[in-house]
Amino acid sequence: MSTSSSSAIRILLIHDTQNEAEPVTNAIRNSGQSVRSHFIASLDELNRVVEEQTWDLMLAKLNTATVDATEAVATIQRDGKDIPMIGLIDAYNDDVIASALDMGMADVVVESSLQHLAQAVKREVGALKARRDLRTQRVSLRETEKRCQLLLESSIDAISYVHEGMHIYANPNYMELFGYLDIEDLQCTPIMDLVSGTSVGGLREALKGFKDGKVDQLSSVGQHADGSAFNIHMAFSAASYEGERCTQVIIRRQESNNEALEEKIRAISSQDPITGLYNKAYFNGQLDHAYEQVLTQAKRQIVVHIGIANFADIKTAVGLAGTDLLLQQLAEQLQAKSFPDAVFARYSDDMFAMIAPTPDLEAIQSYWQEVQKSISTYLFEVDGQTLTVNLVCGFAHMDEAGKAGNEALVQADQAYNSALKHNKTQAYFDKSDIANLADNSIIAKLEHALGNDGMRIQFQPIMSLRGDNREHYDILVRLRDKDGSEIVPDDFLPSIENSELSGKLDRWVVASSITALSEHRKRGHNTQLMIHLTAASIQDPTFLPWVNSQLRIGKLPGDSICFQITENVAHHYLKAAKAFSKGLSLLKCQLSVNQFGLAENGFTLTQHLDISYARIHDDLVSDLVEKGQASPALAQLFKEIHKNDINSIVPKIENSEILAALWELGVNYIQGYYLQAPLDDMAYSFDSDEDEEVTQ
Repeated sequence: MSTSSSSAIRILLIHDTQNEAEPVTNAIRNSGQSVRSHFIASLDELNRVVEEQTWDLMLAKLNTATVDATEAVATIQRDGKDIPMIGLIDAYNDDVIASALDMGMADVVVESSLQHLAQAVKREVGALKARRDLRTQRVSLRETEKRCQLLLESSIDAISYVHEGMHIYANPNYMELFGYLDIEDLQCTPIMDLVSGTSVGGLREALKGFKDGKVDQLSSVGQHADGSAFNIHMAFSAASYEGERCTQVIIRRQESNNEALEEKIRAISSQDPITGLYNKAYFNGQLDHAYEQVLTQAKRQIVVHIGIANFADIKTAVGLAGTDLLLQQLAEQLQAKSFPDAVFARYSDDMFAMIAPTPDLEAIQSYWQEVQKSISTYLFEVDGQTLTVNLVCGFAHMDEAGKAGNEALVQADQAYNSALKHNKTQAYFDKSDIANLADNSIIAKLEHALGNDGMRIQFQPIMSLRGDNREHYDILVRLRDKDGSEIVPDDFLPSIENSELSGKLDRWVVASSITALSEHRKRGHNTQLMIHLTAASIQDPTFLPWVNSQLRIGKLPGDSICFQITENVAHHYLKAAKAFSKGLSLLKCQLSVNQFGLAENGFTLTQHLDISYARIHDDLVSDLVEKGQASPALAQLFKEIHKNDINSIVPKIENSEILAALWELGVNYIQGYYLQAPLDDMAYSFDSDEDEEVTQ
């Protein structure tokens, strides 16, 4: 809504009577604003009008008996409506004002201070307009980015984006020109590798000249993946890709492009190959589209996370191939029971997702109750085995108060995890719970921490049992809570797994670690830091070029950093992990696979990844500590690790009782509170007498 005098401000009024509220609206009119007000006589009426129409402001007398102001605020917040609220009081009272602001009021004004009230209304409606304009611009920006992406994909020119000499994107014609079949194979590949050996120097000078504003094109000799050479003409221009400043490289060619093939590729790109349902990429696009509808039509929609609670048991029973067969059968059953006009997709291995174009939570929950009941009684047949499937659902509303469509999916994920934790089949992400806690969600805390220095890293030493004189530290991140206590990663990482925050968190940790390590190594220490990463970073083509720039700024060698990913992430995102491992090798950084040893096919990772360290799974360590010696299976695991020239790390060493057993197993490194609790800096003395005793 516009705030000009030609456009009326739509106001919800909560007061003793409509006549007593009249001076309030008159004061706003006298300030030059047109007003259309609606007197609220009950909570039911508030629920109805908020759902049916768009409102710009709510003015609520705090001590009226007509409608309880606290419940009115909760109603607005629960429905996800972005409606600023101003409380009205008879006389100034610090405690009342503080309570109302904590409750979610934008301001509290003494009712008789009409000029103050008019200015407060003008400010809040102006801020509301800015927020609405921002949402609209975000939608427009996403649409523009999509159109640009489509133009890139369909261009007859070969186009790529290069950052710090590394490819972060290439369109199909570019990959075809140089003989690459998959973008993961090209990502993190230096552009210098795509020209003949005699042309490398010319390309290097051209890129340097472009950076200095002297060169914008180059004729060179390209090199195909099969080794053949061909003439190319390259044009350079400044660009931005996914927020990173980079160089656009265009290679114009004369060959006719295969439009039919490209169209076929686009058609199948939205489909999950196993189930035939829509895939993750398509669903993410539909989330953006649904969010645009929410903003333009002011009608909420519902996002559902559907997970298989007993997926691990199914996978153990029938293996990977059998699991795929079961997922096919499950998809057929779910499609047969599809909700009208809903978008349904397989989002990941054991996760399905749905967008329902309705705000009716009760109807969606009832629908899924019937589906869950039907699926739980259905007998799935896989390789002669009869299996049952237990579905759990998490629900969240997508509304105009959200920042993006993906936010609703993240909230549905949280509801799903809550249902699992409390052994329920369904759970709903109730925004009023967070609002009543003044946005007390983990996501909100993490967003605030990233922007306000609300986190810190700690360093836990890792000790060599085999005479390695290099210092090793494991990087641990801590999130400060409101009461001064600290939240550990196990308590906040699951909440951000499917959001962009996980990537932002990784970059903050990496930047902080490199800064600390740079200063530490200046004092003569030969130190390596081991930094944990989420799945988001290994899938981000701009991450390694950014790491490269950070290493240059810190004047650090690549092998001073070892990045750690879990075995589960490595298996689930193997293509991305393979490209990531290749990029690490180019930077001379190392890779550690954590929580290693439980997957049946764990050592297949060595065929695809260059692994320097394997950190043993916590459950295997607990079993070793409990028994005092290694089981034959664990002993064999260590033999295989060392046979593959991988260094083994055993964490969570709390006492010296199993050190002899670890030595006999050939363990390379140990970590735990027996050696040292996490430190605020790299102050551990690796040369102390106590340490020497440990390594004997």
